[in-house]
Amino acid sequence: MYFLTTCAEGDLHQYFRSLGIESQGMAASSTFFPLVFMRRFFSLLRFCSKHHITVVHSHLHPTNIVAVFAQYFLKCKVFIFRHHLHHPDESVQLNRNEKTFDRIISKLAKKIVVPSSGVRNGMVNQESVPADKVVVIPYLYDFSHYNKPDPTAVGEIKSLYPCRLLLIMVSRLIKLKRHMAVFPVIKKLVDQGYDIKLLVLDDGDERSNLEQWINSNGMGQSVFLLGFKRDFINYMAASDLLLQPSLTDASNNVAKEMAYLKKVIAVSDGVGDYSDYVVDGFNGFLLPLVSPETKIYEIIRSVYADPHSFRIFGERLYQTVIEKFDVSNSDAVMECYERLHQS
Repeated sequence: MYFLTTCAEGDLHQYFRSLGIESQGMAASSTFFPLVFMRRFFSLLRFCSKHHITVVHSHLHPTNIVAVFAQYFLKCKVFIFRHHLHHPDESVQLNRNEKTFDRIISKLAKKIVVPSSGVRNGMVNQESVPADKVVVIPYLYDFSHYNKPDPTAVGEIKSLYPCRLLLIMVSRLIKLKRHMAVFPVIKKLVDQGYDIKLLVLDDGDERSNLEQWINSNGMGQSVFLLGFKRDFINYMAASDLLLQPSLTDASNNVAKEMAYLKKVIAVSDGVGDYSDYVVDGFNGFLLPLVSPETKIYEIIRSVYADPHSFRIFGERLYQTVIEKFDVSNSDAVMECYERLHQS
């Protein structure tokens, strides 16, 4: 196995080398795309020839756009891995260059591996990618390597944001994550006397708009934009319920991390792989893509009324996520890779 990147060498390269895996980075010395493309194109050809590569796994746009053209000059098999899905609403598209790259990559790729049925269905139904070209292979996680919550830090967070029910959102501050499907619901409940608070982690282009809404609606003591946090696991552990009404996720890590903490989650039905492992009303909640506000309101009220009775949801979700995604149960996923390489 070899590890080749289009970025400069860093911690990941050193980690792979510690495992005996040869690693190499090739940071671009120019921003002129044709020049960068040609340099990477010939570097990939030389690397595969030198090391007698038989299978290439290519990830993300900068590499995939090179790999789909290089495959015609390589003797090895080339598989493209895609980790996103563009939402069909043109008004919320963030990067049109990525869409152009996607069309080219999807047209030329022989096989595209995606992490969830949500991405596969979107590619087939929205982008007209042939169904037999797209293969679903879920991510695997080694939860034994995850940082454990710091009890002292968790206690401090709870003391800093005291309330009966502490809610959390962990997603980029962009329109597609639909923070504004949640904020007005929080205001409605607070106005009704509910003792709740919402912690919002991460950052993004919508921050100023969200801050303006919080200030203009007098929600500064109920909704908190905390930005990016490296100790996010402590904030998750301090919280009672994850709200994730996102319109776009390939295979969300946050929901699985909350599951590992045995927390209750409410996520979007049919987006990414949420519906592949969340059973509504059994081990979590699934939110409708159209007008999720009503269900968010009902979920918060239900959990608020009796938080302890919903702990079983977290227990069930933990078992499901460990069975489907932990490396200790990787046989089914590895069989998927074996079939892929034989195709």
